[in-house]
Amino acid sequence: MKKILYKFRALGPSILWASAAIGVSHIVQSTRAGANFGYIMLIAVVLANLIKYPFFEFSTRYTVVKNETVLDGYKKIGRWAIYLFTSLTFLTMFTIQAGVTRVTAAILKNWLNLDFGFITCSLIILTLCMGLILFMKKQLFDSFVKILVLTLIVSTLISLFLTFDIDKEMSPTFIEPKILSYAGVTFLIALIGWMPSPLDLSAWSSIWIIEKKTSGRDVSYVDNKFDFNFSYIWTSILACAFIILGANVFYGSGIDFGSSATKFVQQLAKLYSSLGPWAENIILFTAFATMFSTTLTCLDAFPRVIKKCYQLLVSKESDKITENILLIFVIIGTIITIAFLGLHMRFLIDLATILSFLTAPFIAILNYKLIFNNNFPSKFKPGKNLKLLAIYGIIFLIFFSIIFVLNLMGLFF
Repeated sequence: MKKILYKFRALGPSILWASAAIGVSHIVQSTRAGANFGYIMLIAVVLANLIKYPFFEFSTRYTVVKNETVLDGYKKIGRWAIYLFTSLTFLTMFTIQAGVTRVTAAILKNWLNLDFGFITCSLIILTLCMGLILFMKKQLFDSFVKILVLTLIVSTLISLFLTFDIDKEMSPTFIEPKILSYAGVTFLIALIGWMPSPLDLSAWSSIWIIEKKTSGRDVSYVDNKFDFNFSYIWTSILACAFIILGANVFYGSGIDFGSSATKFVQQLAKLYSSLGPWAENIILFTAFATMFSTTLTCLDAFPRVIKKCYQLLVSKESDKITENILLIFVIIGTIITIAFLGLHMRFLIDLATILSFLTAPFIAILNYKLIFNNNFPSKFKPGKNLKLLAIYGIIFLIFFSIIFVLNLMGLFF
């Protein structure tokens, strides 16, 4: 029991990353993948998680060994790298935060039958998250997220188990969709691009590690390795679970799968209601826990990332800009995005996906260069197999970026 408690306490920065990653990419994209294409999409998800593993791992490895964030490392490679990362953050920040907040609000409204508008409900959620970030002690905040993620794991597995009892009839008019088509490739690339999360989120866990260290809590190389591997493996397992869930509930049923997360949750809840109100509550609780944890950790990460970029590009004096002011800035920008651009949210999320996908090879190369250079201690460098996987991963990301551009131009299909 003591060993289990020690390992639980060792979980930290990477579990926060996992909480941020298990969001739209899982509950929407993975479930939709299973619903539209069936179990075959498990191959794509497993492959995406495998090829991205080295670059997320390199980020935490670099931070623990060098005692600085990967953003500090990027600056040593060249200021262009920091400008690239900062630009990407500002171009996608409000869209991502607004997207996850709006989905969370939609699930909460459906679950509790709230008679609130999306803006009001979103504001309630953001205010609650802000309160947790500002007034909950960091160690208690980390424990809260751990409990939330562990609860999410259990509730997702229960939800998955329940889907095998759903009485679903195959529609006689069902035509199996083709992956090798314009729509199929577009969806596949979007799925891989945000699975398990965009590569720029590798900097988030790096910043959380340094914050944990500066607060007086030790982060050893061994503990970090356990933290990262545990978080990454379970993030991958849950992605597969949501694909199976989508396949079990929707694939071949002839049901018009909702293009939005809101419509999807309503459809899923309706199907679960046939098993009883308790089953419907479980799936809605799972969906809410998934998206609330994502909203919370994204809102915690963005101000820290902006502050770090500011320090590297403008001034090292931390007093020049505070995270509390940036937190309010992110919330205001998120509400404005939801209020005035809500009708174009799908376009904005697609734009954020495109930007994250096209910059993924650059982030991968940067993380690779941080580890495999003369300044990084040889005894902490990855083995030959992980290095080879990273090289294959970079080639894969570049290849799919080219396919993405050709497909977008209508030259592929």
